[in-house]
Amino acid sequence: MNNELNNNQTAETPETEVKTEKKTNGFFAFLKSRKAKRGSIATIIVAVFICIIILINYVAGLLTERFPNLQFDMTASQSYQLQKDTSEYLSKLKNDVTIYVLTRESTFKSGLGASSGSQYFIQADKLLKKMAAEDKVTLKFIDLSSNPTFTGKYTNIDWNSDNANNLIIVESGKNYTAIPLDECFEYDSESYNYYGTYNYTGTKIEQAVITGILDVTSTEKVNIDFITGSGEEEKTYGALKTLLKQNAYSVKDINLSTQKLRASSKVAVLYAPTVDLSQDAVKKLSDWLDNNGEKGKTLIYVPIDVKTTTPNLDELLEEYGMAVSDGLSFCTSNEYMLQNPYMFLTDYKNDTYTADLKDKNIPTFVYNARNVEIKDSSTASSLLKVESSVGVIPFSVDASEIKTEADLEKYKKKSINPAAIGTKSNTDNKDSNIAVFGSFYMFSESFLNMTSYNNANYIVNFCNTVTNRGDMGITIKSAGTDEKELGVTNTSTVIAVGTIFIGVIPVIILIIGLVVFIRRRIK
Repeated sequence: MNNELNNNQTAETPETEVKTEKKTNGFFAFLKSRKAKRGSIATIIVAVFICIIILINYVAGLLTERFPNLQFDMTASQSYQLQKDTSEYLSKLKNDVTIYVLTRESTFKSGLGASSGSQYFIQADKLLKKMAAEDKVTLKFIDLSSNPTFTGKYTNIDWNSDNANNLIIVESGKNYTAIPLDECFEYDSESYNYYGTYNYTGTKIEQAVITGILDVTSTEKVNIDFITGSGEEEKTYGALKTLLKQNAYSVKDINLSTQKLRASSKVAVLYAPTVDLSQDAVKKLSDWLDNNGEKGKTLIYVPIDVKTTTPNLDELLEEYGMAVSDGLSFCTSNEYMLQNPYMFLTDYKNDTYTADLKDKNIPTFVYNARNVEIKDSSTASSLLKVESSVGVIPFSVDASEIKTEADLEKYKKKSINPAAIGTKSNTDNKDSNIAVFGSFYMFSESFLNMTSYNNANYIVNFCNTVTNRGDMGITIKSAGTDEKELGVTNTSTVIAVGTIFIGVIPVIILIIGLVVFIRRRIK
């Protein structure tokens, strides 16, 4: 019996070895099978695809860092793109310009310890890099603690001031200007005054830096004097003053009761005086316009929108063939009227002052405009004109008397001039001008910031023309970001977006590839 058992065991042993050998041979056979080959190819394809995705992301990151203009801005307001005027101006630069930001880039992008609104620093960083993408512009971040000798070259900057470490320096050749960072961003001033912390609400870095570039690259500084002393308020002309500063004009307030206009000034602005100029002030102004017979001066006069008695000013205007109407202009034409009859579009009427205007198809508009009457057409001419359903309502007419459009009929005129210019020439055909713009709202901050209208472009172009500066107008509005739009607005978002494209998406692709491989193997 034992012999039988031994024989049976002996007989079963080879069978077990065969089964084991079959299993072993079966695994190697599977590796050689068509199914395994297909799975291997699929795995290789997935692995190669993942590598390509990672490589593309890495190369794209390097390229957009090296060439900022390759970045796509998918925000509805194009918050991370330079404005058209900026790009055009920078592309025509003839002088090399260097922009120094006096801090580490990482510190700058983090908001410099801002209480809120640090996303505007990331936005500013992108805009600066877009500027530096132009041939003539270089951007450098300088950490003063690591470069203590950097300040030695810039002797006109007070390096002991509180703002010394928060500056942007714009340099071209031997010229440079320092821009405090708090001038590059909009912030809640009440919060800063009360708590001493910055809550940023927008960035002005584009207009601030471009103003700096204009300043250091302009070969000749053009002076403009704003006349004070007749009840003018800076809050009414402050926006126009800022706009001219942004276009590299040297602007100064001059009180005609105690001072004279600068002989070097080519333009003077009298903006919404509430009382008449004295005879002495008018004589100073008249003498300045005559310029000892040399001419070459221009007065911009913007009357206020209420009745004033100004016989001295009126006499000066009459010498230049003009008068300001006693009342407010209106327009009822659907083609021109905007929100109400006192707010309407205008037509350009003098080619001399629109020749270099970037887009003549964009109109200007006025509100509560005085009509500028042409008394002597040999001396004066219209700058802006409207000839459709217009008129002038005298100040003596009470507003309650105007209830319907029919009530306006008796005040209608053939045409009105919201702006006009009078000129006197010498024997050498050099001119001095008085330009009257009848609407002081026309150059208010809100109207100048409306890029869908040409108010800002027109007045800058006008000043460029009368001062022979050519087409140098740059009108830049403040930039902001909208959290509801797609865009990179803070550091955490940058990290999140990077993680998604460099990490999450490739992992998802890998998982999908493995699932496909396993399913195919099971089958």
